[in-house]
Amino acid sequence: MKRLNNLSSNFLSIGQVLKIPSVPITDNENIIYTVVAGDNLYQIARRYNTSVNAIKNANNLISDSLSIGQKLIIPR
Repeated sequence: MKRLNNLSSNFLSIGQVLKIPSVPITDNENIIYTVVAGDNLYQIARRYNTSVNAIKNANNLISDSLSIGQKLIIPR
C-alpha cells in the first residue's frame, strides 16, 4: 500500500486519502471481496461465477443491501 500511495513512511495524516486495491484476497477456500461504490450482489455473483443466494448464505445476509467497504465471503 505504501508503494501504491507513494508513501515513504508508515505515518498518516487525518483526512489523508489513500488508494486501496480492490483485488480480492483469498483464504484458500473462498474469496474475500471488499464492496466498492456501484456494486450489487448480482454483479458480484456473476463476476465470480456464483449465485446471489450463495453469497447471502455465506455472509448471513438477510437483504440485498451492501455497504461500501463491506467485506464479503465469495464461496468457490
